[in-house]
Amino acid sequence: MTRHPHSPAPLYKDSEAGAYSKPRIFLHWLSAVVILWATFSGFGVTFMDRQAPLRQWVESLNPQLTSLFIPFFAWRLWLAIKAPARPANAGLQARLARLAHVTIYATVTAVLVTGVLMMNHPVEMLDLFELPQLVHSRSALAQLHQEHHVMCALLGALVALHLLAVVQHQVMGRSVLGRMLNRQVSDPQVRS
Repeated sequence: MTRHPHSPAPLYKDSEAGAYSKPRIFLHWLSAVVILWATFSGFGVTFMDRQAPLRQWVESLNPQLTSLFIPFFAWRLWLAIKAPARPANAGLQARLARLAHVTIYATVTAVLVTGVLMMNHPVEMLDLFELPQLVHSRSALAQLHQEHHVMCALLGALVALHLLAVVQHQVMGRSVLGRMLNRQVSDPQVRS
């Protein structure tokens, strides 16, 4: 890979960066699909009439989809926590990237938790089992609903920032996208 002549030195040498494991790559792209779908469809239906069939379908699908996503996200968190630590002498950009990822993980957790807690009725999960309503107080449900929307907006902003960082790295000659597409094979060490 040829670096742009004015780009800074890579944050990590290839031998330090490592490739992501197949489970982490799978969980990253699963997260991307679920989060982008839930974000765009969730915000999109707010512009529709409450009785619109598409809105009702999305409002039925999204709680099921995101509830089923929770164990996959927990697995992703576990893999991220147990992954080899970055070098202690990592630069400012690497520390900011770490902070951004921790913030994204915390925000996704908040979105998922408030999403489950704000359900104002039991949710039938693919006609297999029922996820019960956990909170019954109207005022608590209203508060959870508001917190969920704030967390969703924050997550949308964080995802946009994440995508801008990917583009910036690509332009500067460091293919972080290649690592998430499992294209960097120069390093035998795999980040689990």
